[in-house]
Amino acid sequence: MKTIEEVLKKLDEIIIWSKENKSPVGYFACTYRIMTAQVLKGIQQKKFEDNPRMTLLDIAFATRYLEAWESYSKGKKCTNSWFLAFEAAKNKNLLILQHIFLGMNAHINLDLGISAASIMPYRKINPLKKDFENINSVIASINQKVQDSLNKICYPVDLIDKISNGKDNAVLDFAISRARETSWATAVIASNTPNFMRESVIGIVDYAAAKVATQILSPKILTPALTKEFKKCESSDVVKNIEILASTKNI
Repeated sequence: MKTIEEVLKKLDEIIIWSKENKSPVGYFACTYRIMTAQVLKGIQQKKFEDNPRMTLLDIAFATRYLEAWESYSKGKKCTNSWFLAFEAAKNKNLLILQHIFLGMNAHINLDLGISAASIMPYRKINPLKKDFENINSVIASINQKVQDSLNKICYPVDLIDKISNGKDNAVLDFAISRARETSWATAVIASNTPNFMRESVIGIVDYAAAKVATQILSPKILTPALTKEFKKCESSDVVKNIEILASTKNI
């Protein structure tokens, strides 16, 4: 892929497949599509220090997700953190937020740092740091829209928002910003690793991200009984839920 527009088209294909198959895979795909469109908007408005470089990063970043999905779909091996996220779509008991967080975990904790290192020269990652941080503010600008969509299909999110003293984006903001801090550390490590050892670093980071995924799948604060109660508050119509999330893409 050479353009972000091509990435958006591929994400649309996953969203369509998810609707046809009533698969929760579409929850993260929608969230990621919205974020990708917002980064493209930021590039078009020249919000980054180096906009062509940001295009390269966005494509490298997306490619890791799209390749993981293609491998998984064909029964081939993909990274553990992505395998857990995709496999979770078969679990009818998970909350919508769990599906979204599983995707974010693999994508940000694993893919983002590795992608950042891949587009920069060996041991020269630091010039990317400011733009890397700029992505936060670009993505934060869409969090309220995503949150509004989640509130329509997932009442506990609305409840969490109210408890968090009016910080409407508390859940998504926290998840994304914490993960991005970790991913910059990954980018620095990967950048300082010779090419012949990169796969080993990816394996180590993937192992750590997979550990986080198991915590998302079985969070200590959510007992099975509490999860069941939250599940009752969610819309069980996967297709409708995806459509509500996807409707945010035209912001």
